[in-house]
Amino acid sequence: MARTTKTYLESISVLGLTAGASLEEIKEAYRKLAKQYHPDVYKLDNGEKFKEISSAYYFLKKHPDPPLENEAYTPSAVTDYESRRKAYKARQRKKKANEAAQKAQMFEWLFAKVRLFVLVIFIFNSLLAVDYFLPLVFEEVHVLQMHTTKIMNRHGANDGSSRKDYSYEAELDNGLTFKFKQRELNKIDIDESLILGRSRIFNEAELLQDKNAKITVYNQYGVFRIFGLLIPASLSLVIAYFHFVENNDYKLTIFLLLILFFIIQLFLII
Repeated sequence: MARTTKTYLESISVLGLTAGASLEEIKEAYRKLAKQYHPDVYKLDNGEKFKEISSAYYFLKKHPDPPLENEAYTPSAVTDYESRRKAYKARQRKKKANEAAQKAQMFEWLFAKVRLFVLVIFIFNSLLAVDYFLPLVFEEVHVLQMHTTKIMNRHGANDGSSRKDYSYEAELDNGLTFKFKQRELNKIDIDESLILGRSRIFNEAELLQDKNAKITVYNQYGVFRIFGLLIPASLSLVIAYFHFVENNDYKLTIFLLLILFFIIQLFLII
């Protein structure tokens, strides 16, 4: 009977009641605590507190009356139980603190390793920004070869007719390439000498003109066209990484985005 008495006192203590509480008081205390410590609401102990409350409640449903006085367990039972609860909570807090410290050390090590790489991305995009605003270099070029790079089927909005929309890539005699859409290719005579406008630092082909500069076509896409928004986006992310974002998870997300943008930019330039 001593064990039953001890369990009764433990269960009453878990629900925050005193010995002799009525069944209605037990139910009310359970509803309140179960709502407060439900795993969907209280996420700090993986549902351990909720299990403890439920176990206490179901025991008291079967044994709602306090044990007889001559069977009563010594008051030290409650004290011992509370001591064990406090020790358990202390161990859990220490465990969480150690995990948080290890995670912080891991992030500190990682960010120290990638700091130089983030600076390289910043310098690279700063040079791209400068190159974008510098005047173009113009030179005379000839088209060596033309390749069809993409065919898209388009349907007319009115009559539903289907047509093919071609994209082309021209190899120039200076080693650069230039991407056309079909409608732009029809504007210019690729058999004649042309004037190429290219960037000064990264040597990116930007536009082609006929010799009289009457017709101009622009490169279909490149590090400055279509993907040019990656330059200010990367610069902004680097500034946020170093000066504004403190949360380690957010910093890691920014770093991964910077890597993705950098890979895309390198692919377009190389």
